[in-house]
Amino acid sequence: MIFESIFIVRGGFWGEEYDFKLLFAVVAIVVCIIDWKWKGRKDYFWVFLTGFIFWSLVELVLQLIGIRNMPNSYIFGIEIPIWLSIPLQGLSEGVTVGIMGLFITDLFLDKETRKYSFIVSGVVIVTISLVMFSHGIYTPNVGGDVPSRRNVFPIWVIFMPILCAPAIYWLLKTDPVSRKRGLYMFIVMFILGCAWYVVYILSGQRWVEIGTQNTDGSYSNLVRASPLIELLVILYGAAIEVALIYVPFLAIPYLLGLIKTEQIKIEKK
Repeated sequence: MIFESIFIVRGGFWGEEYDFKLLFAVVAIVVCIIDWKWKGRKDYFWVFLTGFIFWSLVELVLQLIGIRNMPNSYIFGIEIPIWLSIPLQGLSEGVTVGIMGLFITDLFLDKETRKYSFIVSGVVIVTISLVMFSHGIYTPNVGGDVPSRRNVFPIWVIFMPILCAPAIYWLLKTDPVSRKRGLYMFIVMFILGCAWYVVYILSGQRWVEIGTQNTDGSYSNLVRASPLIELLVILYGAAIEVALIYVPFLAIPYLLGLIKTEQIKIEKK
């Protein structure tokens, strides 16, 4: 026995079916092209590339060291190997979420397009809901075989400061205009993260378990966590594992000089 732990669990189809994840990646590419043609800048392409590399590496490390266990992955009903599932995971759950968060942020920061930020936010949340409920409502398989079971705190807590460091450093050191863009992106990502987790849980495809991970990788005494613990995990996940950890997708291109402050238009108060 290693330790008593809190686990975030994925059930249902989303944890192992990659059809929708591929579609989400296409959406991210389309948004990048829209911003490029509309604003004449390549910010989103740099965020796309950074997010893809960043989150694919995160997924690879999580699976190799056993923090995240995702044994089966399928696309169009065909099982795919880890070398393909990890990049798709990086594109869908990393890049797409970050790109949409930045797109809504930029719409909101420009007074002329602010109203569209609420429309796009609504479309994103409705789309997520339609996708997550497309297979109906699942009954959580607490303690059973699931597509993914991840320990929330152990080694992940060690990695978290490292992963968030570029965003924190950039937010502290950058100019006020860029900092405003980054902070608003954090807020937008937190809101989207909360919506994502709530829809995920209501569809029966995500829940929180408390139990023990054994030395052989198996689990013992797994029970569903109380509603309070699940709420705290939602807030933690939305604030840290979505909002703060995705801001580096924007921060790193700024730090490398790939995005210039003068390229963005933000309403001045």
